[in-house]
Amino acid sequence: MHNKPLITSRQSLKKLLQVTEWKEYKLESIFIIKKGKRLISDEQTAGETPYIGAIDSNNGVANYIGQRPIHDGNTISLSYNGSVGEAFYQSQAYWATDDVNALYFRKSNHYNFNKYIALFICTVLGKEKYRFSYGRKWTLDNMNKSIIKLPSCADGTPNWKWMEDYIKTLPMAEHLI
Repeated sequence: MHNKPLITSRQSLKKLLQVTEWKEYKLESIFIIKKGKRLISDEQTAGETPYIGAIDSNNGVANYIGQRPIHDGNTISLSYNGSVGEAFYQSQAYWATDDVNALYFRKSNHYNFNKYIALFICTVLGKEKYRFSYGRKWTLDNMNKSIIKLPSCADGTPNWKWMEDYIKTLPMAEHLI
């Protein structure tokens, strides 16, 4: 195996994987959440910009369009309609439909956001989707109020380094995204 070892002891790993030990954080304290924008199919042109829809497959990419991206890469797309709660890491700039919100990592987190942290958080967000449905959408307001649990440092801040290291230890991690 070519898995990279965790930089933490087995005891530390076991403790951090116990979700009951994780701390709660408001989603809006970690991310700036921005809405997508409606673009009907008749207005779309052929191109290379990923068009992220409220779907549960293909990393959310429903199509490629010629319009300029409206969201930056290195963000998370999160559906609030259609396939509610589907979260995907977007490495490149994209256009998100109005059924999808984009999560921008706050600079105040004092850590470099990357695909490993994003994939960890996407998994956590996916565990929240049972709370929402077509009748109870995960709207922008609801997302801002949402609370997720994450591993924490002794000072109470999210343990970004541990999340990153954990994802890097998974089989085939070097081939993710």
